Amino acid sequence: MSEERSFAERLAHLIATVHPPDRKPYSYREIAHGVAEQTGVTMSATHVQQLAVGARKDPKRSHIQALAQFFGVPVTYFFDDRVAGQVDQQVEDVVAWRDSEARNLAQRAMRLSPRDRETVTALLDQLTSYDETRRRTGRRRKPE
Repeated sequence: MSEERSFAERLAHLIATVHPPDRKPYSYREIAHGVAEQTGVTMSATHVQQLAVGARKDPKRSHIQALAQFFGVPVTYFFDDRVAGQVDQQVEDVVAWRDSEARNLAQRAMRLSPRDRETVTALLDQLTSYDETRRRTGRRRKPE
């Protein structure tokens, strides 16, 4: 992560991205219920919402631990940029794997020879690098 995110931003990101496939993110009520069920820590849906939008700035340690357990992330996710970056990448990888196009591409790549897979990997690395550069610098078109 190049920019430090607040607790609220990290929680909101988890809410938006960590949920079962083929459904929308958990509601604040579902999170509160799931936290209580999994950890025994009680918090209201309103409290979860206030934490996620930054209306409450100083969450209790027990709430942080319970939310981390509910979302399956280490507690340090909320405080350590390196850990948050690693977890976010893992979540992105899972979401991409669930995506049928990505899954289909991976299955097709497995049928290629080792040499052809290396070629595909190199091409993907180049495309990723190009996309990252374009995002960093903004979309710039070459003059025609």
